[in-house]
Amino acid sequence: MWSDNETTVDLLGFRVHADLVRAVVTDPKLLPITIGVFGDWGSGKTSVMKMLQYALTPENFPEGSPERSQLDGVVCLYFNGWLFEGYDDAKSALLSSVLTELKEHKKYGEKLKDKATTLLQSIEWMRLARFGFKEVALPAALAFITGGATILPTLIASGKNILDKVQASLATPDGDGAIDWSEFVKSPQHADVPGDVRTFRSRFAEMLSNSDIKTLVVLIDDLDRCTPQRIIDNLEAIKLFLSVENTAFVIGADPRIVRYAISSIYRPADNPQPELADISSTLVKDYLEKLIQVPYYLPRLSPAEVETYMSLLFCYQGLNQESFNTVHNALVQHREKDRYTVFSLGAIRNSLNNSLSEELQTNLLFCNAAASLITEGLKGNPRQVKRFLNAFILRKKLAQVAHLSHVKDSILVKLMILEYAEDDSFNELYKWQATDNGFPQKLHQLEDAIHTPDASSEDVIKSIGPKWGSSFQKKWVAMEPSLSDVDLRDYFWIARDRLQSTLSDVSLVPPLVRRILDDLLSQNPSLQDSSSKAAKDLPADEAEMLFKLLSQQVGRQPDNSTGYSVFKLLIEADVPGSAEAFANIISNLPPDVIPAAIGMQLRTILKSKPEKSDVIEPVIRKLEGTKTKVGSALSVGKEK
Repeated sequence: MWSDNETTVDLLGFRVHADLVRAVVTDPKLLPITIGVFGDWGSGKTSVMKMLQYALTPENFPEGSPERSQLDGVVCLYFNGWLFEGYDDAKSALLSSVLTELKEHKKYGEKLKDKATTLLQSIEWMRLARFGFKEVALPAALAFITGGATILPTLIASGKNILDKVQASLATPDGDGAIDWSEFVKSPQHADVPGDVRTFRSRFAEMLSNSDIKTLVVLIDDLDRCTPQRIIDNLEAIKLFLSVENTAFVIGADPRIVRYAISSIYRPADNPQPELADISSTLVKDYLEKLIQVPYYLPRLSPAEVETYMSLLFCYQGLNQESFNTVHNALVQHREKDRYTVFSLGAIRNSLNNSLSEELQTNLLFCNAAASLITEGLKGNPRQVKRFLNAFILRKKLAQVAHLSHVKDSILVKLMILEYAEDDSFNELYKWQATDNGFPQKLHQLEDAIHTPDASSEDVIKSIGPKWGSSFQKKWVAMEPSLSDVDLRDYFWIARDRLQSTLSDVSLVPPLVRRILDDLLSQNPSLQDSSSKAAKDLPADEAEMLFKLLSQQVGRQPDNSTGYSVFKLLIEADVPGSAEAFANIISNLPPDVIPAAIGMQLRTILKSKPEKSDVIEPVIRKLEGTKTKVGSALSVGKEK
């Protein structure tokens, strides 16, 4: 099995991305700059950031080497944005962490120590006085984005409000009597401490210029794991306080989550001023463009790249370190000449002078056979590929300890691909084989229709089920090996713990989907509005995941109207597939557990979305005929 942790060993061919970012942040003519290393959840962002950290650390290269000489005067700091999640003020936490790292730097710390200490005191002053963070940074960020013209009255009002609060704080001790503000500000040790954003930036820039640091590169990873407010706090800390001459910031995040955070925090519904509502439609776009000048998107892996990645994972597992290094060096040379073709079994065998174990050869042949479908089912996501392989290894071990010696890897993998990518079809196949003693006749019909197509083939597929006619399903059925003559009972016995939840421990929910679900269930109208809009932009596979999670919520608490109401919101927001998912969950629930209020919701949906009548009306007709609360409510609603 393989660790799910990030690595500096480049199995994905992603070092080229790290090298590109490195070239940008070490070019003095381009500084200051903020770069976003953007990608979906599990796309390899952290691995790129770790490679970048390694490539920007002079001590990782020999004395006198060209690489080390090029890094003279470069300081690289790495932070995990999620570590600041628990702080009461993420801005001050990030600022303090940057200054502390500089203050303790082996090479430059001694020169920076005194000024860094003063700036650390400044951060504490601003945090304690609530001056410059929660009430100043927010309008300042908006002013930065809009040029200040549209919100000048807001800034003036906010400024007066802040001054009033600070004066009140200075006049009396803090609520718990722990801090005497007047004594704190008058004390000699704070006389030279900057207490505003402009002075802080100026002192920070001066501190760097007076040292031998030519370039400060700050890497902030896992920002997309933070709450929306923490994401905004960290971005504003960078732009408002730290982004000065000779600095570069590299942000690793899923851009969709960053956009979602911006829209969640800067909600027009929360801001009654008309001048702010005017900029709401472009605020998210402007915010990102102003704070992150260079967005760089990591691509999804192609089938060739997935096959190479899987092959290298098996080599890493099946070879000693020396042999693996030989293979990896051969891979690097291969990529320099050709980035488009697979680093295949033949190339690996040649690099090791044909010295490959039978088991490794079998695994590499499997990579070749399964890569295309795994890529399609897992959307070219490196993390999902690795977790899929880990689940595959666990299944194999379970078969071994259960003495199921006839279980074949190729069949197991084929079934797991269906389990992962189309769990509804996987559960349907389970029912087929259970009914037919392990040899599902409907699968036999599908294979005949796809392997030997004729005029009636499409009719056969449609009669079995429309979803089996999709491009992916057809490819899966056609994929070797054929399953017509295979007893599938043992294979489903291995997977029995997943038949209801599928590979839930492997296919983890993307953070954006989880965040949208939480906000939809929050019963906060503003959050629900922004999250339903975000749901509309989800790709089909993630939208389906959202519907399944929501359906599970309804299934667990069928007498609670919250989940039903969320489905209604999604339907009214025109989220594709939401009406069908809603109809499906209601049709599969016992009518007597459905609250009466859902009858009125169904009527409302039908009235506001008449184009969904073919989906909603059958559900209504089914419930109307029941002697239940919801049935009675529907009957009354019909009479009215």
